[in-house]
Amino acid sequence: MHPLESPWLEQAMSEQRFDLGLSETQEAPAGVGLQPLLKVNEVAVLPRDHSLCLKARLQPCDFTGERFISLAVGDPYRTAIDAMFEDAKVHRATLFETTSAVAVCAMVRQGLGVAIVNPFTALELSGPDLVVRPLTVAIGYQVNMLLPDIAAPHPLQGVLADTVRKACAALNHHHSL
Repeated sequence: MHPLESPWLEQAMSEQRFDLGLSETQEAPAGVGLQPLLKVNEVAVLPRDHSLCLKARLQPCDFTGERFISLAVGDPYRTAIDAMFEDAKVHRATLFETTSAVAVCAMVRQGLGVAIVNPFTALELSGPDLVVRPLTVAIGYQVNMLLPDIAAPHPLQGVLADTVRKACAALNHHHSL
């Protein structure tokens, strides 16, 4: 396992250095096959006992004046989230920015604010101190599997790929409920 962020993951996959990659990229790099796995929406994460936990779904206006923890400037999801709030004329009090959705959830769990992140991270970290709520506005989140076209596959590549597909199917099912 080697966690790499874009664009380094796509470059490594293009160089056939890995047997499988998971990416949010929309286009396959040269020499790499792309298989769509998951298309869902971003979700809100809230600290336990926050007043917004009482709502089943959150609207952009629900975030008015809230302390907000954002992904870093330049992140495509940050751009989409900011655009949603701008379209709704909602002003938040952005306190922290980070490149990591895990770090965002950790700060929310500590009661430092609320946030919007991908459902993978949110559901993995959810629990008594981190509450997940869907949004009324769709902010798409997509994950694709990258497989090298040229390099001979590792004997366990198929097993891992099947496991990832099953996990994504379960998340798709959970997200559609």
